Amino acid sequence: MQNRGFTLIELVITLVVLAILAVGVTSYIGIGASMYSDTAQREQLLGQSRFVAERMLRELRNAAPNSIRVQQQAGIMSCIEFSPVAAAGFYSVAPIKPDNHAKLELNLYNWQAGLLNKAFLIYPLNPSDYYATSNARIELSGAVVTNSADITTPAQGATVKLSLNSPHSFEHQSPQKRFYIVDPPVSYCAANGQIRRLVGHNYNTGLPIIGSGVLMAESVRRAEFKILPAVLTRNAVVNMLLVFGPEGSDLFFNYEVHIPNVP
Repeated sequence: MQNRGFTLIELVITLVVLAILAVGVTSYIGIGASMYSDTAQREQLLGQSRFVAERMLRELRNAAPNSIRVQQQAGIMSCIEFSPVAAAGFYSVAPIKPDNHAKLELNLYNWQAGLLNKAFLIYPLNPSDYYATSNARIELSGAVVTNSADITTPAQGATVKLSLNSPHSFEHQSPQKRFYIVDPPVSYCAANGQIRRLVGHNYNTGLPIIGSGVLMAESVRRAEFKILPAVLTRNAVVNMLLVFGPEGSDLFFNYEVHIPNVP
């Protein structure tokens, strides 16, 4: 009986063919895995960039009038800072120059006692009315509500009479007698490829501390902010350009945010 089997040449040829097939399959799988990894990373970058852009857009729309300011250090950081509106309404009694007294009479919805821990402004005309000493801003801490018994349905609107802890004289009368009660300032700062949100810091004239705050986004290649002041035909506008990803990436957000609040 004749023995059947593989010759050495046949075995070598088989091994070579299998090796070629293995290299081809491995390359195919590697390309697929690389494409999946790139897509997953891009989706992750897109998700975080969309999140921070939409968050900034939503918060800027609630900024108090003329509280938005941009501070930049070329090649180091770019910050946009503003004070969110906690409550707003109209005043019927307020100490406007030359008057100097401690009485306020406010008409607003959703009055809460917690508003007495915040800043109160009448006719703020520029950021310095928020971030520096100004007669346009006072702190309501220490103020006393003198008609608490009359405020029965604050969610439906109420007249709140306050007695300040000391006399004051606001610089200007608001044309529509508007007032704003604001929360502490919020800052979004882009530096070192990151965007961080800083909240709860005090009003001051300087820049926020680089690296402080909550991390909101990474892989930030460029961040630019520009403020167009309000004119007779439109409200104030903030132009916001955010670019993410490596050089050559086309992932960017370019927003024009209209600020509805006016003094």
